[in-house]
Amino acid sequence: MGTRICLRAITTNLAETSTKLGQFDKALEQYLQALNLYRTADDKRGAAIESYSMGTVFEYQGRYGAAVSSKQDALKTFRDLQDRSFWMAEILSGYGHALAQAGRGEEAQQNFDEALSLARELQNQSLIAQTLNFEGDSFFYRGEFQSAHHLYDQALQAASHSTDQHLVLLSKLSLSKVAVKEGNPRSAVAALKSLVQEADALGLKYVSLQASLYLAEAQLDMKNHSRARQDLERTLAKSDKLGLRALTAETEYLLGTALRLTGSANEAEAHYKESVRLLDEIRKEAGGEKLLRRSDLNSIYNESTRWSTPSRHESQVRPTPPLQKLTRSLQGKRHERGGNRVV
Repeated sequence: MGTRICLRAITTNLAETSTKLGQFDKALEQYLQALNLYRTADDKRGAAIESYSMGTVFEYQGRYGAAVSSKQDALKTFRDLQDRSFWMAEILSGYGHALAQAGRGEEAQQNFDEALSLARELQNQSLIAQTLNFEGDSFFYRGEFQSAHHLYDQALQAASHSTDQHLVLLSKLSLSKVAVKEGNPRSAVAALKSLVQEADALGLKYVSLQASLYLAEAQLDMKNHSRARQDLERTLAKSDKLGLRALTAETEYLLGTALRLTGSANEAEAHYKESVRLLDEIRKEAGGEKLLRRSDLNSIYNESTRWSTPSRHESQVRPTPPLQKLTRSLQGKRHERGGNRVV
């Protein structure tokens, strides 16, 4: 009995480590193994927690429908068990976040409200900070930056009263990314550079890549196109390798924009097309149908579609083709000959 419990715990710890290191496929295999061990032991609570954790990995991969389904299953089990512990608040906020990422932010609100109430009842500052960050993201995805900013501020205050360094970094990142979207890139650059270094030091690959992405966007907004391009190329290589589809789609779009603004329209077109392809792939999966209700991804999709059309590049600068020049020259000569005639 003790050996089985130990095996389940070890497998879960391995999955958590793999997730932190960005080894998401490996993490899913380990979580699934742990899930089966809990089911074999008829431990419904333990199985639900593993299902929830798998949902978080699905989110990193841009598999939003699968994430919603996994976290919904976990929440149903905890409701059936009438559990009011830390994990119930965690799962409530996480399920709301999954809905928001899938473009279903309006449906998520009641989960955030319930999670925040329970987190405060438990007097758990980490849970309060996480829930406020997730709720802020829900508004961020809908383009309601002022509301998002207010919630991120509260999240940082709560995180600062906890011992969770990951949540402190996440809260600072949230405030920096909303500053970029609100048109204040200069105020965010120093913080984002620091966040990249801190996340790398802690081995938080996903947080590091997010910070790198918004740092590059800030550089673009400040007209530092060459610097942004270099940063985006590095971010794209890492994001693509880890299989982070939504993050990769955002990076492809920004890199396309950096290239277009530096006169490389043809090269930019390929990146815009890849951004559209990735977002189409995500939204065509079960549960991803409402993805483009997210304001952030809708804007990226529409702009990428716009600039991936060859005629869009050609319409910007329309030099006269050689054949057209020759035709005009001949027409002019005919006109001159006709003008010398006496009719």
